[in-house]
Amino acid sequence: MKNLNDLRDILGRTMEGVLSGSVSADQAKAVAMVASEVNQSAKLEIDMARATDGDFRGSGFIDVDPEPKPRQMIGNKDRV
Repeated sequence: MKNLNDLRDILGRTMEGVLSGSVSADQAKAVAMVASEVNQSAKLEIDMARATDGDFRGSGFIDVDPEPKPRQMIGNKDRV
C-alpha cells in the first residue's frame, strides 16, 4: 500500500469479500483497525504540514497541502 488510493482499494475489496463470503467479519475488522491507524497517521501528516506552514511534506502517502481549499459558493454568491 503506497498511497491513499491503495488503501481505498483494499477497503473496497475487503467489503466485497465480506459480501461474497470470502472474507470473514473478523478479517474485515482487522483490516478496518489497520486502516484506521493509517488514517490517523495521515491526519497527523496534514496537521504537521499546517503547523510548519508547509515545510513538512509528509511521507508521500497523501498529498499534503497545509492550506485548506476555499469552498465554492452556490447561487448568487461569488465563487472563491
